Amino acid sequence: MSEYRIILLLGCVIVLTGCNRSWKPPVSNRPVTEGISVEHQSGGTHRSSAVSNGVWYQLMGSDLIVLDDQGRQISRHTLAPVGTSLAGRDIEVAGDRLAVLLGDSEVVVLDIEDPWRPVVTERIDARTLGLWPTSLGILDGSFIMMGQEIARTLDGSIVVRSDGGEIMSIVNHEGRLLYVADRRIHRRAGDVYLGTASLLKPAAPHRYLPTGALLFARHERSGSLVGFLGSDCREVESNLWTTGLPGTVHTLDQQGGQVLAVSDEGVFVLGLTPSGLAQVWSWPRQGVKSAAWIDESHLAVAGSFGRGVVQVGATDPVSSAVGWVSVPAGLRSAMSDGDTIIAESTDGYWSYRVGQDPERIPQPDTAMTPPRKSAAVLGWSVEIGDDGIAQLSAPSGPQTLRAPRDGRFYCVTATEDAFWLGHDHGILVVMFGPGGEERATSPAKRLGVLIDGPVICIEPLMLGGGVAYAAEHGGFGVVREVYGASAQVQRPDTR
Repeated sequence: MSEYRIILLLGCVIVLTGCNRSWKPPVSNRPVTEGISVEHQSGGTHRSSAVSNGVWYQLMGSDLIVLDDQGRQISRHTLAPVGTSLAGRDIEVAGDRLAVLLGDSEVVVLDIEDPWRPVVTERIDARTLGLWPTSLGILDGSFIMMGQEIARTLDGSIVVRSDGGEIMSIVNHEGRLLYVADRRIHRRAGDVYLGTASLLKPAAPHRYLPTGALLFARHERSGSLVGFLGSDCREVESNLWTTGLPGTVHTLDQQGGQVLAVSDEGVFVLGLTPSGLAQVWSWPRQGVKSAAWIDESHLAVAGSFGRGVVQVGATDPVSSAVGWVSVPAGLRSAMSDGDTIIAESTDGYWSYRVGQDPERIPQPDTAMTPPRKSAAVLGWSVEIGDDGIAQLSAPSGPQTLRAPRDGRFYCVTATEDAFWLGHDHGILVVMFGPGGEERATSPAKRLGVLIDGPVICIEPLMLGGGVAYAAEHGGFGVVREVYGASAQVQRPDTR
């Protein structure tokens, strides 16, 4: 009887198998990725700053940090959710208002009646005004936006137009509106050409200067010239009142008888003396992004190294600085062992374990490896060329991928159903079809986040669902996939 039962059961299995050749075991569907978001971020380059009435306003990423004159943080304000905006690039203070330019697309205006806790009062999408601003300015006590060929007020009114160059400075000088574009000073009335400069500011009155003098910088092939112009926009005794500095000067500010000049080669303080303009102190330093007077002897300095209050005349500004904060930024190369990202900066090496604060480390024993330029998974592959353009090979045919905002791709990695590509302004994700044979015909979904790049290293998380990254100016962080139909989708900036 027992043998009969066994034979009967085997026969049933054979019959059932033959009748259900297409049957497959059930598979749990993976949640659909609807977006990606930055889950963790640490470090990053400190960019533009402003000091007003003893309060130091500092930009880092899309955050506004408020500090006192000793470099102590009082408050911190997120002007845009991390990953959704380009970094703040310029800041201006006018009376009890402060304006911040985020990237080249949005101006955020804040009330600083309480200077320690600014309150956002207005957001202006520059695209609605027909302008991609590159800097901010103040004209007659009001904020203006300056860009290629045009400058506007925040309500959209045109201030000046150039003949094609980027407008760098606008000043109201002795009843004349002057602007600088393409190293030329123009008077708006009649668009009269008056002289040459790259940056222009009214000079503070001083006994050694003529009435109506202007402070200027002019970019040259081998550096910059800094000095004073007369009211006719011609140099005042150039052999005495004009001096050369290394690098491209991007900041000028006069404090009494001293001029602060900041270039990409360092910080320089020049003194007005009976014999002309003389260099009082210099701090050669790569990665300086901004400096502003705290008082006649101290500067608030910030850049890819961090921030702090340094003393004019100090032989070692960092060791004698007040409120010095070092951050991982200025990252030049990075590599990962799957658990930790190690990156080299201008100031040494940093180690980042996912979701934790980065730490300084000694120089690794192994040489830094170049970023991965190719990846492949499940019949798909991608390769980044020397021109920064990626070629995607898909079952349905090849595609060309170009980085957003006319940028370049620098690195790529693959997860189980996506490629993650780092570029100048963040991360672009190309996700495949839902699976099986549909991969060959389904169009790839593209998602993105904005990071102060370039993004130079991307490493898949060990538990999946995202990546860790290292970015030159954005420090370290984690980007996660967001699931569900209610997720807030981050679309890549394709401009």
